[in-house]
Amino acid sequence: MAFDAINNKKILTNTLALYFRQIITMVVALFTSRVVLQTLGVTDFGINNVVGGVVAMLWFISGTLVDITQRFISVELGKDGDFNTLRKIFSTSMALHIVAAVVVLLIAETVGLWFLNNKLVIPPERMLAANWVYQFAVFSFVLSLLNAPLTALIISNEDMHVFGFMGIFDVVARLITVYLLVIVNGDKLIFFALFGFIVSCLVLFFYTVYCRKKYQYARFRFVYDKALIKELSGFGGYVFVGNIFIILVNQGVNIMMNIFFGPAVNAARGLANSLNSALLSFGNNFIKTLTPQITMSYSANNLDVTWSLTERGIRMYYFLLFIFSLPIFLETEFILKLWLGDVPEYTAIFVKIMIFYGLLMTFPTIYWFIVHASGKLKLSYSLDCFFNIIVIILAYIACRMGYPPHYVLGVNSIILLVLHLPTFLFLSKKLYGFPIRFFAKKALLPILLVTLISVLPFYFSNKFLEKTAIISFLTILTSILWVGVVVIFVGLTKNERVKIFGFLKQKLYLRFFPNNREVAQ
Repeated sequence: MAFDAINNKKILTNTLALYFRQIITMVVALFTSRVVLQTLGVTDFGINNVVGGVVAMLWFISGTLVDITQRFISVELGKDGDFNTLRKIFSTSMALHIVAAVVVLLIAETVGLWFLNNKLVIPPERMLAANWVYQFAVFSFVLSLLNAPLTALIISNEDMHVFGFMGIFDVVARLITVYLLVIVNGDKLIFFALFGFIVSCLVLFFYTVYCRKKYQYARFRFVYDKALIKELSGFGGYVFVGNIFIILVNQGVNIMMNIFFGPAVNAARGLANSLNSALLSFGNNFIKTLTPQITMSYSANNLDVTWSLTERGIRMYYFLLFIFSLPIFLETEFILKLWLGDVPEYTAIFVKIMIFYGLLMTFPTIYWFIVHASGKLKLSYSLDCFFNIIVIILAYIACRMGYPPHYVLGVNSIILLVLHLPTFLFLSKKLYGFPIRFFAKKALLPILLVTLISVLPFYFSNKFLEKTAIISFLTILTSILWVGVVVIFVGLTKNERVKIFGFLKQKLYLRFFPNNREVAQ
């Protein structure tokens, strides 16, 4: 199991490096969100959120092509890493991205533009600004689309320090954007969209230069390999359709809320989504380190390693989310008040619903890695699309029947809990031979124990302690520390504890005694 040991070390190193950088990024993101809300106002902030949501409906194209590129490069790296094959995959993928960029422009400048000007609820005096925001969002998306295969290369090769560097760039860019937004004269909503477009240009430039220097096969040349195109298209077709329905759920609900409840509710959902996205980024950093190794081990038919990585991935992904989810869930109102000052209606309940949904998504997130690695997509994606159709229908019915916005948002969590999770658990056993008992003992039981032991003390303390600022602050601090302790001693195996403590000890020792590397080893 040398392969497993090497992967453990690489996953741990990459995850911790990204995790600590992400704390800084999250703090800055929350700070800048507050300043942007105060500077733009609730209406303009809601317009930015819903208009950006229209463009985000096109993200399924980018998501599809990134999944294709990363999957096929990871599979090839898991075999022999042939240079010519890797170059063919990259060039073909880049060509598909260029075609997709053209398609996006055509859709965005016709159907999307019509929808913006005829269907969304936007005050007439802000329609011109909304159109500027839309155009900048479209071209920012096109740039990110061209950047997608480069990102897939970095993930497949597990060069996670690049994402750490870009995290620092993101922090600096956010702070500069907020500063310029405050001091600039003119329509601040338009300028905010312009600054975002400039950042997208800089990100594409960096990734292009880095990948050309780092990976020799990252040189685009026209390649027509009919068999490869057919294989990429066959794999991508299911992912493409699946991502369409994901976007329909996420942005479709956002647009429904705009039509039925107005921009103010979009502002509340946008703020809740900002907080939730910052929270999910902790787990997503870990996902970046895990995805290529699951794909490579499965393609090499090393199933023991695959199931071990999957089980460990489910646990770690959940714990990385839960350690910050619980304090935010417990003190949502206090954190929002501290963060925003004036909190738009429904923001707090939206945050709680999104946190709950994010924790439930732990298993399906890892499950899709196995689906992509195996190439057996038809049944899983067909059922996923069917469940998402149910979500859209129920959400629309809730809107039409006059239910409040948080009922509409909560439909997704109900369907995930009742339909998605049991179905995917069954399919993982039937299609891929995933050991259910092994998963239940090694992953599900520790997750349930950690959740129960972590929540109970604060459930009872909230019943007896009066809510004050000091109590809320202490609850946040103690819940983080308590969950951390419970995760280490209940959620992790003995071997994992030894490795983590050993890794941290080594890093701290080298920090203070850099000349004694032999002792640290």
